[in-house]
Amino acid sequence: MQAGAQSELPAAARAATSPAAPIGRTAPRRGAPRLRVVLAVSFGAIGFLATLALAALVSREASRRLEAEVGGQLAEIAGQMARGLDLGMFERWRDIQIAAASDSLRDPGVRADAKRALMERLQATYPAYSIIGLIDPDGRVAVTSTGALEGADVSGRDYFRAGRERPFVGDVHPAKLLQALLTPDAASGGATAREPLRLLDVAAPVRAADGRVLGVLAAHLDWTWARDMARILEGSLRGHRQGAEILILGHDGTVLLGPPALQGGALPPAVLTGSQSLDPHGTSRVGRWPDGPAAYLSARASTAGYRDYPGLGWQVVVRQTADRALASVAALRWSILSAGSAVALASALLAWLLAGLIARPLRDLAAAAGALGRDQKLPPLPRSLVREGAMIADALGAAADELARRADAHQLLVDELNHRVKNTLATVQSMAAQSLKNLGGGAAAGRDAFEARLLALSRAHDILTRESWASADLRGIADQAVRPFLDQAHPGAPTPRITLDGPDLRLPPEGALALTMILHELCTNAVKHGALSVPGGRAALAWTLEPGPEARILRMSWHERGGPPVVAPSRVGFGSRLLERGFAGRNTASLAYETSGLIYRAVCPLPPATRTEAGSAPAR
Repeated sequence: MQAGAQSELPAAARAATSPAAPIGRTAPRRGAPRLRVVLAVSFGAIGFLATLALAALVSREASRRLEAEVGGQLAEIAGQMARGLDLGMFERWRDIQIAAASDSLRDPGVRADAKRALMERLQATYPAYSIIGLIDPDGRVAVTSTGALEGADVSGRDYFRAGRERPFVGDVHPAKLLQALLTPDAASGGATAREPLRLLDVAAPVRAADGRVLGVLAAHLDWTWARDMARILEGSLRGHRQGAEILILGHDGTVLLGPPALQGGALPPAVLTGSQSLDPHGTSRVGRWPDGPAAYLSARASTAGYRDYPGLGWQVVVRQTADRALASVAALRWSILSAGSAVALASALLAWLLAGLIARPLRDLAAAAGALGRDQKLPPLPRSLVREGAMIADALGAAADELARRADAHQLLVDELNHRVKNTLATVQSMAAQSLKNLGGGAAAGRDAFEARLLALSRAHDILTRESWASADLRGIADQAVRPFLDQAHPGAPTPRITLDGPDLRLPPEGALALTMILHELCTNAVKHGALSVPGGRAALAWTLEPGPEARILRMSWHERGGPPVVAPSRVGFGSRLLERGFAGRNTASLAYETSGLIYRAVCPLPPATRTEAGSAPAR
């Protein structure tokens, strides 16, 4: 009977009349970020990364250019200091030569007081002279500007031996003997007494008119004049060059003037030659120095003498910390970062607002697509700011029109099939009535049973037609199937004779037809021979739903009680075979003829629950 029930609607017709599967709709992931968050973060990140890249590129190029510019400025300062040293030494060089050629020193008849007065005037003209003295040809000091050292033997000194031949200039050296003899003020030229006295020797021969050497005029020049010149030049620096240090190195690399940590020692050659060069000539460099961790920009220039003054081979080095020298680059970098960060923040805010304008229509379109997937009326579609949104709206509108057209065609097909099936059932019923009309009493009973089964099948068909042959409510099918038998089994009973108990669920079309035929046979048997044939009899239909590894399992039971004694039938008819077949074929149903009443059990696998069924109410 089950196969016959399914054949009432051909497979092709069932496929055509079943409603389209709900449009697949993937629930949005809870962890997925919103569009405006993605765009805001992306725009902000892109802007900030672009700012970092721009700041890096600009600061690198600006640092390179500024290093070269600062190196050039430091080299200019070093050259200016070197020229000042050469010019100052040239003036002292010429002073001594001019004084050595004066008649007061060349004339043996001039008294010592007059010669001392000449030296005093020369020392007063340039106070950096610590002492000026006239040495006789034997190397003994005859007269000095201060009276000190007169009578001392200096024949072994370089300035005397070389000064007899030509003008002489000697490099810086300590003056231990002279510092002990001179007063602090005279020895330091106004400097603090704590600073050791260092001198430069300048000498020239004193010659008679015939060229004979009458002696040597020698002057000890206090080194503080070079220090003061460096301090004055350092104090005149302004702007970013303020704070630069000036160092003076001797011909052997000894630091004659510089920071206390370096002064008096030899500067490592790598400081001036091994660091990074800032210009093709290597006069300016950037690198580390031995007196601290800071990096310095430095430039150097050499003293080359002036006119006939040969020079002492000094080097002037001007240095400045890289942080101070490149402060404008750091300020530029921070300005770029600040401005870029502001632009990135503004871009993120603009992206946030723009994404809101874009995302709102998209959310409305998603809601419209969801309504369309649930076979609901398509709501008014929003107008999108972008072409893609308008394309989606047009596609949804076209899809709604196509679904409406298909729904109309579907309903038309369902109505046509329903009409044809009912006509077929009526034709079959008429043929059965005519065929079994004159066959006697037994045939009449068979005819009545056949017509009753056709009517039960027709009622199930009506329910499925209302549901568009998609599925049917189990409780509704059962209620429709047992209702006719409640009137036949002692009408007017105070309580229902048949009870229904189980969860709400929906059956596929073939299951609904099979359940209708099974309940028809059970109720018919109960009214004729079972519990419903007597006033006190009752029947209970119960079902449960169990989860399975691949599908859900429906278990149904029919239990009669209070009826006459149950006796197993002597022969197996069509109804018994239909019941034994159950929902899904052999070995899925069983009949138990217990003394207390008939018990029928059947098992049916069901497909996974739909969204509608999953959200339905629990068992009542």
